Amino acid sequence: MEERLNQELAGVLYKDTNLDDDNVAVTVTKKGRMTIRAEKDKIYFSVPLHIYAKGRWKWDPCKFCPAVDKSEDTSFDMVIKTESKVGLTDDYRINTVTSGDFEWGSTKPVLALGPLKIGLARFVEPALRNQMSNLSQQLDKELQNHLNLKKYVSEAWVMLQEPVKLDDDMNAWLTVVPKEVRMAPLQAKNGTLNTRLGITSYITVTTNGKPQVQLNKTLPKLIVDSRMNDEIQVGLTANIPYAHASKLLQEQVAKQTYKFDGGKSQITVNDAAITPSGEQLILMLDVNGKTKAGLFTKKIVGKLYLRGTPYYDAETASIKVRDIDYDLETKDRLLSTASWLAKNKFKDMIQQQVNIPVKGELENAKKMLQASLDKQSRVHESVLLRGSIKEITPDNIYLTPEGIKTVVNAKGTLTATIDKF
Repeated sequence: MEERLNQELAGVLYKDTNLDDDNVAVTVTKKGRMTIRAEKDKIYFSVPLHIYAKGRWKWDPCKFCPAVDKSEDTSFDMVIKTESKVGLTDDYRINTVTSGDFEWGSTKPVLALGPLKIGLARFVEPALRNQMSNLSQQLDKELQNHLNLKKYVSEAWVMLQEPVKLDDDMNAWLTVVPKEVRMAPLQAKNGTLNTRLGITSYITVTTNGKPQVQLNKTLPKLIVDSRMNDEIQVGLTANIPYAHASKLLQEQVAKQTYKFDGGKSQITVNDAAITPSGEQLILMLDVNGKTKAGLFTKKIVGKLYLRGTPYYDAETASIKVRDIDYDLETKDRLLSTASWLAKNKFKDMIQQQVNIPVKGELENAKKMLQASLDKQSRVHESVLLRGSIKEITPDNIYLTPEGIKTVVNAKGTLTATIDKF
């Protein structure tokens, strides 16, 4: 910035060659290099100037005496110093307010013309103050042109939305959905202006392949916030296909025989499957059994359908089902053919047995994410992630057409350094 301004603000800044209006002509030239320093939220400019002044003294001693018309010139140096307070607007523009003053040095210059000594300050100062306004406006313009924050934030906003592959074996991907942009007030440090950019986002880690995302290129209004932190909640998901859930259910209940009424009645589960229905799971049990009433034994053969609501059990890190009951068609059929089965504790037994563990998958996702953060490595050619995962807490269960999705929140800290554009 200093180099550019020295190129653009060079040579003569002000020139007045007319002696007739006030008997003084002034030329102001930039002398030497303009310097810039910054401290906290202010930028300070120091502009060395060279002043050349020419004065004319006219005297008519009498009507018949020859007039005296004499001019003299002089030159001296001075320094203009400006102060620009830097702020941010909600449309990502740098807002600067520049003010300035100048220093004469030890004495203010005078111009000696014959017996007169003319103080130049009263002639030079108005011209300089007028130029100070122009100079301040030019400095504001240059600062705003050189600090094009919106361009860089827009690139970061879009860049963060690209899914990042975290692990090949698990086909795990990290996805960021940005929602708002926060930026700390600009502060100067070690010759540069610094800020901290925070993009409030939904972050998820999935293990079922690269997610399809629709890029949102529209930046929201900027929020200036000096209280940002790097705490995060990352959504880790475990996807259980219904075929896998059915296999687990078969391992838990198939080929098992359940006995009731002291062994008088029993039922054996031959096969089992899980399918979705809205926000509930349907458990299909293919069964056969028998019940004895007096001297007669009645056989039971067919399929039973139970409905239940899935939930995440934090203690066992598994998906379980609660509020299990027969669906209406099954209940009506049982009441007419095997009322004892509808009334006994068979459905409660099944409910206690249904257990779909996801602890291993979630732990692997957590370890994989933490391993990536521990490396402090580049997960994208322009993004460097650093952080730690501290704890996992359950969030929700979602039933999709493909399977059961468990979402848990991994809490920790995360910073993203974007160092290439």
